[in-house]
Amino acid sequence: MRLFLIPDTYRGDTSLILVENDYHYLIRVLRYKIGHKFLGRDSKGNVFDLKITEITENSCILQVKESLGEHLKLPEIVLYQCVCKGKKMDQVIRQATESGVSKIIPVVSDFSVSRIDTDKKGKLDRWNKIVREAIQQSGSLIDTVIGNPVSIDKLLEIGDSKGIEGELGLFFHQEVLDSGTLHGYLSAGPMKVFLVIGPEGGLSTRETEVLFNKKFKSIYLKTNILRAETAALYGIGAVQTILLESENWVLR
Repeated sequence: MRLFLIPDTYRGDTSLILVENDYHYLIRVLRYKIGHKFLGRDSKGNVFDLKITEITENSCILQVKESLGEHLKLPEIVLYQCVCKGKKMDQVIRQATESGVSKIIPVVSDFSVSRIDTDKKGKLDRWNKIVREAIQQSGSLIDTVIGNPVSIDKLLEIGDSKGIEGELGLFFHQEVLDSGTLHGYLSAGPMKVFLVIGPEGGLSTRETEVLFNKKFKSIYLKTNILRAETAALYGIGAVQTILLESENWVLR
């Protein structure tokens, strides 16, 4: 089911009038009619059942009720995505948002071809627009946030530096760097997972050493060498599937 992002001006009323872009999106783009029901989420993460009760030439009115349905709670995943070229980065952000990632932090790495220093605001504005569109299209209940760009060296050390247990940092690599497995690392049931995905040229030897020092674990993908944009979606999907099915694991 599609999800509508309720405007920040909403203050908890039982009805909501929409005009301009929001009205155009629901009535002109999605072609919703009177009586159509769908989910909405406000800026605080609250979920509502919405129903269109009236449509005029320039506005529509929604009935707003607190949603009492059970909604799937996804594991909290933070994606550290090394900046890819052009539309590849846009694709990663769109797919990661649709998958329910809680935060996406662009990383300027040693082998990043694309740089975002000179046009940071313009790119961040475009990425935030992509996030909003992806949330509404996919129905994700996760409020995905785009963080400020950082370098590998600025990533926080997992767990120890913040005194938080239940965190796990992973980075995917095309070579075997240690003997750990994805299922093995996730068997501890981390509350929060940080994923590092390299750029088109991969991670440098220096960067892998930095990640190991920050308590990140290396995962070797036993598949073909994946494009950066493919690796991101593959990694997110693998982590989510294992964690969501953990209650059904059978120990041998």
